[in-house]
Amino acid sequence: MHITYEKLVVDENSLFHFQEFKQKRYTSPFHIHDEFELILINRSHGKLYVGNQVTNFSDGDVFLFAPGIPHCFYNTKDYEKAGQLAHATVVQFKYDFLGADFFNKTEAYKLKELISLAESGILFTNPSGRIIKRINELGKTNNLQKLGHLLFILSEMANTKDYSLLSTGPIIHNISESKNINEVIQYVAENFQKEISLAKAAEIAHMQKAAFCRYFKRRTKKKFMEFVNETRIAHAQKLLTETDKNILEVAYECGYESSSYFYRTFKKYHNVSPVNYRKQIQNRYI
Repeated sequence: MHITYEKLVVDENSLFHFQEFKQKRYTSPFHIHDEFELILINRSHGKLYVGNQVTNFSDGDVFLFAPGIPHCFYNTKDYEKAGQLAHATVVQFKYDFLGADFFNKTEAYKLKELISLAESGILFTNPSGRIIKRINELGKTNNLQKLGHLLFILSEMANTKDYSLLSTGPIIHNISESKNINEVIQYVAENFQKEISLAKAAEIAHMQKAAFCRYFKRRTKKKFMEFVNETRIAHAQKLLTETDKNILEVAYECGYESSSYFYRTFKKYHNVSPVNYRKQIQNRYI
């Protein structure tokens, strides 16, 4: 397995492509494509692997990815067991969908800044109800009204300060450089709550351990166990924010057998202990 190149098949007379996905769980592999991709998570939660980073996603999140940035949304096995469909709305468009010079025009300078930021992948935190409504209405509109909706959405995004950049990894243009990553990511995503084996990851990648470590570091700019810890700590953030599980329960549910090691690892990534992280989150809502 490898990072998949996704070729978009659309009506050549259309300016952009709109599609809704409703399925038991998201199934797209770690992939890239030639289009910008705007994604609304209508209903689902799990882990987003984007570039060389991992983060949580949940209902109402909105993302914008530039061409060439590898990504995949991954639901845990428990999500499918819960019986809720994963629902996402996706819009894809080319850089020149409004003409080669559109983003160089004075009126579009804010959009050009947005497009540039998308090379890192953007998560829009707390997107306005207007943005979500317009994205969902794209499938119900036609012609200039449909184009107007998309321009409104991009304009709203370009003028908000409520966003975070996701990846520090490089844009990928050569798929052959990225073989085997997808199955390794899947292995981590499905097993981070229990023991993760470097030997098993190397076996999945069809490499010796030393060669796999060098390969993974070259492709992601981080060691394999750093990547595993980032997945676990991202899940810990979710549990600390959304549940009242005690710290020991959170540690075990994230794959840490030692609560002291969990403390040290969490603080390494967030410069604050899990206890104080939870307090900071709670204080935001007081």
